[in-house]
This record gives sequence, C-alpha cells and structure tokens, in this order.
Amino acid sequence: MKTALHLLSHAIFWVWNLAFIGVVYLWILPEAGIDMLEAALTGDIPPAFILSILGILVVPLICTVLGGWRLRKHPILLMRLFYGVEAPLFGLCLLRLFLIRETTPASAQVLLTVLGAIAIFAIETFAGYAAYRRRLAWVQMVGHSLVLLTGLYAGALLLMYTIPALCALGYWFFIEAYWVQDLTWMLRRPWELGFFGLFLASAAVFVSMPYVMVNFYVRSWHRIRSAFGKQHGRGRSWATTGTIFALSLVLFGLLQSQPQVKAFDLLETVPETSTAQRALLQESDTIRAGLVNAYLSPYRYLSPAGASNQLREMYRYVFNMPESGAQFFQDIHNGLLSPFLYKGWDKDVAEAEALYESFFDTSIQRGEQQAVRNALQATANRDGIQASALNQDQKVVRLARQTVTVKEQNDWAEVEIYERYENKTFDDQEIFYSFTLPESATITGLWLADAGATTRYPFVVSPRGAAQQVYNGEVERAQNTVAEDPALLEQVGPRQYRLRVFPIPAAEDFNNPGGLQLWMNYQVAQDNGHWPLPQLTEKRNIFWTDETNYQRFTDQGSETATLPEFDDNRWFETAISASEPTSAQTHTVDFAEGYRVTAEPIGERYQALQNKTIAVVLDTSYSMGQQKAALNQQIRALQAMQRRNSLDLYLTAAVGDLPTAPKTVTALKDTIFYGSLQPMEMLQQFAQQSAGKSYDAVLLLTDQGSYELADETLEMPALTAPLWLVHLGDQLPAAYEDQFLQAMQDSKGGIATTVDEAVQRIATDGDMLDGYRWTVAPKDGLTDVGNAAFRTVAARQVILQRSREVDMTAVENLDGVHAIAKRTSIVTPYSSMLVLVNERQRQLLAEAEASGDRFDREVETGKDELTDPNNPLNAVSVPEPSVVLGLGTVAATLAGLKRRRRSR
Repeated sequence: MKTALHLLSHAIFWVWNLAFIGVVYLWILPEAGIDMLEAALTGDIPPAFILSILGILVVPLICTVLGGWRLRKHPILLMRLFYGVEAPLFGLCLLRLFLIRETTPASAQVLLTVLGAIAIFAIETFAGYAAYRRRLAWVQMVGHSLVLLTGLYAGALLLMYTIPALCALGYWFFIEAYWVQDLTWMLRRPWELGFFGLFLASAAVFVSMPYVMVNFYVRSWHRIRSAFGKQHGRGRSWATTGTIFALSLVLFGLLQSQPQVKAFDLLETVPETSTAQRALLQESDTIRAGLVNAYLSPYRYLSPAGASNQLREMYRYVFNMPESGAQFFQDIHNGLLSPFLYKGWDKDVAEAEALYESFFDTSIQRGEQQAVRNALQATANRDGIQASALNQDQKVVRLARQTVTVKEQNDWAEVEIYERYENKTFDDQEIFYSFTLPESATITGLWLADAGATTRYPFVVSPRGAAQQVYNGEVERAQNTVAEDPALLEQVGPRQYRLRVFPIPAAEDFNNPGGLQLWMNYQVAQDNGHWPLPQLTEKRNIFWTDETNYQRFTDQGSETATLPEFDDNRWFETAISASEPTSAQTHTVDFAEGYRVTAEPIGERYQALQNKTIAVVLDTSYSMGQQKAALNQQIRALQAMQRRNSLDLYLTAAVGDLPTAPKTVTALKDTIFYGSLQPMEMLQQFAQQSAGKSYDAVLLLTDQGSYELADETLEMPALTAPLWLVHLGDQLPAAYEDQFLQAMQDSKGGIATTVDEAVQRIATDGDMLDGYRWTVAPKDGLTDVGNAAFRTVAARQVILQRSREVDMTAVENLDGVHAIAKRTSIVTPYSSMLVLVNERQRQLLAEAEASGDRFDREVETGKDELTDPNNPLNAVSVPEPSVVLGLGTVAATLAGLKRRRRSR
C-alpha cells in the first residue's frame, strides 16, 4: 500500500509537470513566445497580467526543478510541494488572469492571506520547524494559523465546485466517452494526445485539490502547533491560533463594507435647501468613492451578489435538485466569496455614471481618469481605438518633429505648421488636439502624407455634420478592417478648434514605427511684434520629449534662435517674434455676396463702458467651487464697473427653487456651488428671473464647463442683449454646442477670461478684435476685389455677419455661408476641413453632403464605450469541465498572438 501511494505521488507530480512543460515550452512558447514578449513590451498585454503569465510559465518549471533536486526521494513531500505550493500558486495565476480583476481591500486581504499561507507552508516543507530560533518559531506559529485558515477556506470553497465537477467529469469520461472515438485520431497527433493527457491530469488535480490541500494544510498546522506547544506551552499555541482566527474574521467583516451603499443613500433624496446641499458637499469624498466603486464594479468584482447563481444552476443541472435546496449551497458560496461580490446590481453602473455627472459636473471618465485607467489595466478589456477622454495626456504616439514656418505679409502672416508622428505600438492610433487661436485668425489648409512621402493628400472643405459623420465612420470601420488616413479639423468656438487624425499607422516591428506627416496653415495678425501660435487646451494619445526635433523659420527661410523649452503640456510657445515689427494697417476687401469688409487699427484706444445696464449671471455648478479665488478677483472688477454702470445680479441653481439674487456684488462670495448646469440651462433660468427686463449686455460668469455633458435637446432662450461668457481660471472650454455658439454669435457677444476683457469688447459693440475694428457693410454691385492674402481672414467676418442676418436653422442659409468658406478654403463654425485619401471616402462624403442633416454636428462626448467584463458567476447551465480549468483558454490566448502576428 505504501509503495503504491509513493508511485501514485510520483505519477501525479511528474506526469502533470512534464506534460505541462512539454506542451508549453516545446510548442506554445516557440510558436508564440516572441509575440508574447512584444505584446508585453508594447502594452498589448496589460501590465497586471504579465506577472500572472510569468507565474503560469515559471511556477511549474521551478517546482519541477526543486522536486527533482531536493525531494525526488521523498514522494510525500513531492505531493506537499505539488498540492500545497505549486497547484495553489498556479491556480491563483489562472484566477488572476481570467477572473480576478482590480483588487479591493476585502479581496486583497483574502489574496494576501492565501499567498502568505502558501509561502509559510513552503518554508515548512523544505525547512521544518525552527525549534532553535524563538522569534522564527513564533512567526511560524502565527503563519501556520493562517495556513489552517486558508486550508479550511479554500477547501470549503473548492469543495462546492469539485463535487458537481467530479460528477460531470465522470459522466463525460465514462458514460458519454466521446474521447474513445477520437483516440485513434489523437494517437496520430502527439500534440493532441498531449493536450488530452494534460487535461485529464489537470482535471484530476482540480477535483482532488480540496481534499488533499485541506489535509496537507491541517497536518502542517498540527505539526507546528504540536512542536510549538511542547516548546512554549500548548496554551500559547492554541491562543495564537484562536487570536489569528478572530482577528482575521474581524478584519474580514470590517472590509465587507462597500462605499457605494452610503453614496446611493446620500443621493437618494434631492437636496432642495442650501443646508442640505452643504451637508452633501461635506460628504463629497464619500460620494465620489462610492460612485466610482459602483461604476467600476464590473472591473473590481466577479459579480453582483444577486447575480451570482452559477453554483445553484450547476447543482440543479447535475443533481436535479430543487431550486430552494440548490440556493442553500449558493448562499454559503456567496458568503465565502463575499469579498469578490458587489453589493448591488448591474444597473448601478449607469446610475453611478449619471449621478456622478449631476453631482460633480463632469463625466466620470474625465473626472476619474486614473481610476478608470487602473481598472482597465487590471483586465483584458482595453479602451477603444478612438482617442477618448481616458487618453488625455497618454503617451502613445510620439511627436518626432515639429516645424513652424512664418511667411510675413506686413501686419499679417501665413503660418505653416508641420509635424511628423511615430507610433511604436502594434495598433493603429488616433491623436487628438484641442487648441485655441486668436479670434480673427483663420485656418486655411490641412494636409497629410505617409511617412517619408512627398505627395500630400489634399483637404476638402465640407459641411460640419457631413465631415464629422464621414470621419467617425472611418474610425468605426477601422475596428474591423484596415484603416486609411482621414483627418478632421473643426472650429468649435470663437477661438476653439479640434483636430483629429486617424490612423497613425501601427509599427511594423520594434525598429520600424508607424509614421505620418501633417501640415496645417493659418493666417494671423501680428500682436505687438509677435506671431501667435496655437495654444493647447487638451491632447490625447500624443506626447513629445526633449528629443523631439523643433524648428522655427522666418519669412526669409532662416531658422530663429528661440525654441520652446520642453514641457509635457505645452504644444507651442506663446508666439514667435516677427523679423520686422509692423504697425497695424487698414485693409478693405469686397465680396461678390455684397459685403465690404474693413479692418482698421485701433491701437490701445477704446472707450470706457458707462451708463449701461448689465445683467451678471453666476454659474453655481459644483465645478465652480474650484474657482473661488478667480471669482474673488472678478468681483473686484465688477465693483469697479459698477461705479459707472448699473448691475443686476442673478444666481442659477442645479436643483431646487431659484435662489434670491444677492443685493451686493461681494455677496457672490457666499454662493453655494452644487450640482451640474449647462450654459443653456443657466440662460433659461436667467430669462425666467429677469421677466423680460431689458439689458445692454449679459455677463455669464462660469468656468471651463463640461461640454461633454451638453444636452442637445435643450432649447436656447431668445437673447435680446449681447451674451458674454467670462471663463474663470483663465481656461477656455474645449468646445461649445453648435446651437449655443450660434446664439452667442447672433447676439454679438463672445467669450473672455476676465471681466475687464469682456467690458472692453462690450464698449465697442464687439467690433474690436485683435487690434482692429472690424466693419462688415452691405453694398450693392460689388465684385471680389481687395488684398487676396487678406481675403480669407475677411471671409470669416462676412460669414459671421451673414449668420446674424438670416435664419441659420434653414439649410439654404447654411449652404450660403458654407459656399463662401469653400470658395476661400477656410474653417468656420459651419464648415470643417477633411483630408480624404481614396475614392471610397470621397463617395461617402458626397453622400453625406447631399443629406438634409449635413450641418447637424453631434456633441463629441469623449466617452469611451468600455467592454463589460464577463460575469463568471452568472450562468444558466453547467460549463464543460475543460472550461472550469481554463487551460485551453491559456493556449488559445498564446496561439492567438501568433495568428495576430501573421495577419500583420
């Protein structure tokens, strides 16, 4: 009997290990090893998985070497090494690879306890009891109390699965016995036979694990307790184990608390009063933690507790058990696995996202970028190929070269920007720039070229909605086919622009990154002897280093001496010095549409604002709470303006009744900032409160806002006075919703970053712009006459004036202003630039331009549609035994890397 037991021990240890090593090291790794290494280096394999994959590969090899070197003459110790160390470590790596995602404090406690117990058991297996080292003996006694706890916990949990699995496996192997029919076929294919043998050995290990592991762990604890008791007293040994058990259970219970429960309770009732709002604001950290936990619950937990029903269905299927009886085992299972179960429901994800937006006044992906990124990196789920808010400041595509060439034309210049990009990843990537230019600047060209090519793909000027539709369609199409290079450049505010380029081609190999070239031209006025450059609002997927090649050229072709200092968040320096500072000049251009545009220099002169009635509307949304210092500065500016003008103050409200307007400007400091508001909502509330009162201008004090949350169903109220948005904190929003932008421009309003800047513009009826007073006068019988270089700049003013005179909801009027933009090749709020590279794309654009919604541009939410991880504990049928072990999935994953390489 003893000899048979020893033979069985050797058989289990050597058959499984040699079969695994043979399959993995002699077949899978030679076939897919290089691809797996490349995937790890380029990030295709999430960093959190690399250690698990290495564990799966290395643990059996190390244990095989140790077993052959130290324990080959001790078969029982071989079994202890296999069932007590190797199999649990291998199983943990598999679980981490396929099931366990981002850890929480509760799940981390369980995993660390198990890892600690495995380490303590391994030490005892090789070194025995430290009888002559008192401190180490105490450590062993404490550690083996955890060994006992781990053995009982893991044994109970595994036992619930192995009983039905053993029955299902026995039925499949002995009753159905389909494998017998395939045996002859497998004998002709040694690898298939090897996989079959590995599966059978793994299945045997799995079903025997709870019995053998519990036996070994309990016996190990008993040996250490007995030895420790003889040396230090039995009472101490039992007290130590009891204390460790009690502390572990207490900690287990304390860590069961999940923050979303309190967060949902706090937000269940809408706070109507200022007192209730202040109370909730005091709980902001708790609310944030809870909503983030609920939103990321699919990535932090295996399943919602109420949806964990697989074990129940297994017992019903295998044993034909009634649901009530099977639910008894499911409840025990859920109690043991509670650190890995979410206390809530699947619907909590959407609810948490909506509550976060309404409370914190921003999208959860933008507000919690790092938390979402960490969750994605802890799973096989990755974000999409589109550059979303999650990719803000991500270092994916490198800016290898940047050149600026200025062609000076007296007081105006044509600026050409050239950039070359390098993509070292093995996926096509999109890059995204959001930037600002002076309000009178005009973008006149956009081109792309493949890496090293001299021929440029030309741009077309297209209606904003049609251009967006074609570009987004190409990005979506690229998920299923080879991508081709479109680029989209849009104007999304008086000064704001958005540039998207896709794809930056994937790298061929480590030494040959994918590349793309881009050119962008714009015209701009000289500003105090300098030529303004684009200023970055946001970047996604693009980065630069101190090795990026920067070049700056003047009109004469000589390189300038000043280059930008390296800064992660600065795309360009503020401006380039002009070779010859020039005073502003008067320009006049006639357009065949019947408009004469005149730009007259005004220098530093502007009239003071006085005897005006101004409405001041304050944004009270949550994000404004971060701008209190900036608000205090603007309050002083309002007090100065109030000396010569009449001010009426208005407050907005995200929830509850509209607050009473403060009586003094200084009272604005006491405002409570709560909830989420969009500019159109604020103006609707202003219209309701002002009751038709007439004003000379309306100042809306707000922050950068949350364009991504814009509700396109909201109606813009009629504006009877120029609307000026004062964005506090010197930060302009990335974009405005089209309906709001149109209404603001129609009112002869605009944007500013200080009250003083807005006052200057109001005093000149908004005609003062970048050092010039602009006049657009209708005149009959005009033809296109005037400075051809200045015509593109003047065309922007004609389009702006025309949009104020006609109904811009009518497609024919939109077509009219688009025709001007197309003829002069410029970007406007109605016309975008699109670079297309083939006839198929041009045909798609022609179809989009012929549609009735060609000017309907959707709000770019920046939201990444995350893949919902599979719930392994929710099922309606019993999985096949091979699925339980997951070894086939490992092989398929590694082999898939090889197929992916061949497809490139």
